[in-house]
Amino acid sequence: MKWKLMAKTAAYLTALLGWKDVPINAENQEVELTAEDRAKIEAALGKKMTDEAIDGMNAEIKQMQGDNLQLKAIQDEINALVKESNLSAEELARIKKDETGDADVLATLKALDEKQKEQAAIIAKLMLEPEGDNPEAIVQNLNKGNLKHSASHLFASGKSYDAFEGRAWNARLRDGGIKATDFNEDGNIPKLQTDMEHFVNENSGVLNSLFNDFAELPSEWDRRTGVIDKVSDGYIMPGEIVQGRAKGWSPKNKFKIASEQGRIFRKKIDITFSGFELQEIENTWIRNYNKEKSHPWKMSFIGFLLGELVSRQKLDDRNAQINGIFAQTPDGDDKPGAAVNSQNGLRFLWYYHRDVKKNYKPFDMGLPTDANIVDYIDGMISRIPEEDRKEQGMEIQISARWLKAYKKRAGILYQHNYNADSGEYEYKENFPIDYPNFKFQELKDMTKTDFIGITKSKNVQILEYDVSEKGKFTVTHEKRDTHIFADYRLGIRLVLVGVKLAEGDPREFEMQKVWSNNVPVFDKEVTVPVFDDTSGTLKLTYPNVTVAEDWKTNIVNIEGAVKGSVIRITGNKSLPAAKNVTANANLLLTAAFDLSTGGTLTLFAQEDGKFKELSRTTEPAIAPTGDINFTAGAIDANEGSVFRFTGTADTGITNILNGVENKSIKIYGTDLVDIEVTLSDTGNINVASNASLGKSTDYVQLTKVDGIWIETARVITA
Repeated sequence: MKWKLMAKTAAYLTALLGWKDVPINAENQEVELTAEDRAKIEAALGKKMTDEAIDGMNAEIKQMQGDNLQLKAIQDEINALVKESNLSAEELARIKKDETGDADVLATLKALDEKQKEQAAIIAKLMLEPEGDNPEAIVQNLNKGNLKHSASHLFASGKSYDAFEGRAWNARLRDGGIKATDFNEDGNIPKLQTDMEHFVNENSGVLNSLFNDFAELPSEWDRRTGVIDKVSDGYIMPGEIVQGRAKGWSPKNKFKIASEQGRIFRKKIDITFSGFELQEIENTWIRNYNKEKSHPWKMSFIGFLLGELVSRQKLDDRNAQINGIFAQTPDGDDKPGAAVNSQNGLRFLWYYHRDVKKNYKPFDMGLPTDANIVDYIDGMISRIPEEDRKEQGMEIQISARWLKAYKKRAGILYQHNYNADSGEYEYKENFPIDYPNFKFQELKDMTKTDFIGITKSKNVQILEYDVSEKGKFTVTHEKRDTHIFADYRLGIRLVLVGVKLAEGDPREFEMQKVWSNNVPVFDKEVTVPVFDDTSGTLKLTYPNVTVAEDWKTNIVNIEGAVKGSVIRITGNKSLPAAKNVTANANLLLTAAFDLSTGGTLTLFAQEDGKFKELSRTTEPAIAPTGDINFTAGAIDANEGSVFRFTGTADTGITNILNGVENKSIKIYGTDLVDIEVTLSDTGNINVASNASLGKSTDYVQLTKVDGIWIETARVITA
């Protein structure tokens, strides 16, 4: 079939699916698709656009079929009239020209003339009808990087937000203009507001699909929508009921009901752009428009703007779903909270159920090492009850660091898949040796931890209320600023964790569906902000906290701590005034702790409910710098770029090992009294003059040129 209105769409689908021509069902005269064909199209275009494309093609088939039937009917009538006249076509043409002859023949000629005019009109319509101007047809051009626009709209889309009139950003893309749009001009922001609303409404299906893509969260995990606040599922466990026959009535039917509650968290997106920032986004859009290879709607400025927000939002939510620890920002606080504190994530749930509620018993395995990791994983699995161990769909939640160590060690031990390039054996499977029903679930965001957890994949459930909430952006304008905001809800839970025995419960009531080692879930450097409610009581949901910079009350009590746990309270150097953790009958401190120093107070939560001081610092922790400490006269330049002397005796630098051409290093002295580091022309070192570094701020910079370390800078104070 020769397509007209849907020619570009038909060409795109034949290229996508490898068709010679679009298959058409002979009975219903519609495009004939297999389930696999439709899945491939939806993967490329999305469901909404696929429906529109197929409906448009079916409409054209029916229109073309109708036109052909009409032409055939007219031709049949013409043939019948010619046959009825009993004259040849040449004789009829002569009679028509002379307008003489039998009245019946002239009447036949008149009828023929009308039919031929009708036939010519239909043929002209088919020949002259313009090609379709619709979003689906543009996909082919997008994939070729050959964008075409109509006279009035970007990409010939016909959408209001793609119009050129009154929208300088669209005209700039069309013309390849250099001058950026002045978004502060009257009319630009109101247009942006209206366009945003239209765009979101018209593309809600695609936006929902984008938001519902949890950016590499495991596809095996379960998902649940419609959760307004909290959700729980109940599980009934009957105890044994059979007993030996005896006289009398002796009932034996105990039941236990268990449930786990999942919580969903309200989140928001608040964005403010200045006119300048919008111009910068517009510039990026202009530079990158030809790199998009999927839906044409992404190509409009509104779509690009939303796409940038969606990309960042997905990254924030993915991290929060794994690492999140919720911290409630006070109402009215104009300081934005961190995305990772917008909800409780999966790692927090492991911590909460193991260390706070003690809903399951961890395995006391010690620490994994590169040497023992294979046996470590095998040992964890072997301790799971056999009935659970044989279940399908189990997963091992593990960090990238330990998964890599496992595969390396397994390759060495069992010599799997020899890699000729690197000369090493590598274990390639995504399951532990001998346990194909356990999948390694690598959690990329789970870093700096030795924690390893095991459960069924479907026991992890992502919670939502309505995915379309996240796509309901609102745009407002105030003076020179443009504001965009949206609200939505998101959460995650472990569906079933475990059931502890109550007094008098039979042994079979003890059950758990999650297993893990007993190492800390989070690194000790992970802290959560806490905000002052002026009560003087520090309320904990997590043991490591940092007070907010507007904290203004002395802390006299602590609530929410788990007995036997270690508590770390970190101060803040930005406090407007000095505030203390006060020593009293419950807070057993050596002295009041000043929060304004930015130091950390470490406490132990005793069984009697009191808190004993373990240690304190009086200044903020210094972030690792990567500087290299040295005490001898030889330095290895491959180890770093900054070298600080920590020796206790005068030392002369005699040699610098390794390093690449043009690399620069700095060598610093020490503040120890009467201790100096000296450099002179010796070995491969060339200095402008002898240098003595007697302070930690004194340094000489050396750069390697043709194998010699030549002085290129120095700072030495008297």
